[in-house]
Amino acid sequence: MSFRGTPRVVGSAVAQESLPIVVYSAFVGFLAVLVPQMLGSDGWLALVGGRFVARHGIPRHDTLAALTSGRDWIDQQWLGQLGTYWLDSVGGIRLVLVVNVALVAGAFVAAGVFARYRGAQPTTLAAVLLAAVLPYLVTAMNVRTQSFVYLPFVLLIGLLLRDRPASARTAGVALVMLVVWGNVHGSALLAAGLIALRGALELRRFRSPTSWVLLLAPWLCLLVSPYHVHLVSYYHRTAFNSSFATYLSQWAPTTFSPIAAPLLVLVFATVWMLGRSGSSYTAYERWLLAIAVLLALLAVRNWAFASLLLVMLAPPGFDRALRTGPPRPAPTVGAVIALVAAIGALVGITGALGADPADLTRNYPAGVARAAAAAGSRPDARIYAGIQFGDWLLWTYPELAGKVVFDVRYELLHDSEVKRLVLFDSGSRADDPLGRPTEYVLDPDIQGAAVTGLPSDVRTVYKTDHAVVAVVPNGQ
Repeated sequence: MSFRGTPRVVGSAVAQESLPIVVYSAFVGFLAVLVPQMLGSDGWLALVGGRFVARHGIPRHDTLAALTSGRDWIDQQWLGQLGTYWLDSVGGIRLVLVVNVALVAGAFVAAGVFARYRGAQPTTLAAVLLAAVLPYLVTAMNVRTQSFVYLPFVLLIGLLLRDRPASARTAGVALVMLVVWGNVHGSALLAAGLIALRGALELRRFRSPTSWVLLLAPWLCLLVSPYHVHLVSYYHRTAFNSSFATYLSQWAPTTFSPIAAPLLVLVFATVWMLGRSGSSYTAYERWLLAIAVLLALLAVRNWAFASLLLVMLAPPGFDRALRTGPPRPAPTVGAVIALVAAIGALVGITGALGADPADLTRNYPAGVARAAAAAGSRPDARIYAGIQFGDWLLWTYPELAGKVVFDVRYELLHDSEVKRLVLFDSGSRADDPLGRPTEYVLDPDIQGAAVTGLPSDVRTVYKTDHAVVAVVPNGQ
């Protein structure tokens, strides 16, 4: 076998894919810049929860936060948390971040590769990728248990689109994925719905046993968990909690903003495209695109999944609607640009992830944790750490368990408590915080109004650009 022409063939292929490669590289470059921002409250909760499961088993009642102590804790994400904790145990925070980057970027690239496999032209795909980069980046980049399911989400959609009617093997693989997913992250509810939708549509045409399995089995798979039927109340308190949409920005409906603008353009372009070339899609594919549109509009927290769906499915439809012809041979310079961009992205992300551990978590200064732990050493201490710092303090100083007033587990809070948190952060209830705290650890960038509104006798004992530690006199 002769390999004499291989470099030329590879160069031609890279040149043809140069525009998508450049967008992928830009995405990885953005990730490199944002590495120090990736570890936030959800990531610290994953570590705290994973450590708890590893040491004490599956939790049933909360023992970590003072305000919610004794309340039922349905830790639906226990397996994802355990995985995050295992990564830290093996390679520290650096490995956690490396895996997060690989999962987030891998899903984005896989979605684009799927679109090309389905026949999308490189230029059209690149345009869709550009529109999806920012909304996907801002909602997907953070370390959280959800990061583990982005790539399975792409694989699941590809699996469900593979054959008609769906084979028993397809159904079996999808359901096994869902069982694991149901113990990793709450978006398993979305995955179950997409699998059941495939079964419902097939029942109209084929009425096979596999169609019934696809329709009914996903909802039972969600209950294959240490919490079994109790998960129903968990999903009710999270996915269908109206107070979250009222008070929490990530759960609120999408409104126009510079960050949302590209996604909104892509959404409305997709609606137009369905009107022009919707008949070229199967019924299931049209439903998936409609669901992507709804996800994008219903809540900010859905942007990651909506972006992946649109990248996977929309580009071929745009080609048909715009009557895009076959791609022209790409110039060799395209391959050079793509390779330079890819190498630059690789160097950037390697350098960012190879930084000193203190730089990887610079928004969480060690001095702040020491000051908070010292002030909270009294048995009756109560630390109002806010959503940003609660789980970080619990991770850094496990002995603060039961002293931190609350953490990021909103599902353990009553609606009135969630409202009071928002009012406190806005400064309007800074004199009436939850939990009668003896100490505050606040982020001035997020809770600046609260910091300003604290009673005049509250004394600041430690301060950085990212955190303020303040103590109530005599712990009163």
